[in-house]
Amino acid sequence: MAVKRTPLTQEQFDRLQLVGGWTIDEIPREHWDKIPGLQRLQDTFAVMSSGCVIAPGVLNGINAVAGLDVLVQEPRPMAKEPPGNAYHYVVQRTSDTRFPFIMHGPFKSETLVEHWFDAPQLDRYWSQDNGPSEPDYNMGVS
Repeated sequence: MAVKRTPLTQEQFDRLQLVGGWTIDEIPREHWDKIPGLQRLQDTFAVMSSGCVIAPGVLNGINAVAGLDVLVQEPRPMAKEPPGNAYHYVVQRTSDTRFPFIMHGPFKSETLVEHWFDAPQLDRYWSQDNGPSEPDYNMGVS
């Protein structure tokens, strides 16, 4: 997938559910389709976000106010390929009042899990202090 730049309105940015301080939280499923530029939503089981507008950080070489990891269950994994794919998006503040943010992505690096991941790696998202509640995923594990 090629990295794209997608302008975001303030309302679209607000759907990222940032809790501040770069604490990771889960974006509710009902918000996913209202954030333009996210790919593979049909296979997505979680979208995780973190960020801080007042304390930006550098993600994927971009001065970012937020980052998102889109977690996807691969419907047809290749032989010996794990069942999960993670895609990283980075949000940058702009000076445009109509679109005060630009989302860059997807990237295959700087996700909390590896780009190709197994279900146990997902604990990295849900083991943080004040992290989101346990997900409702089943990555082929009983």
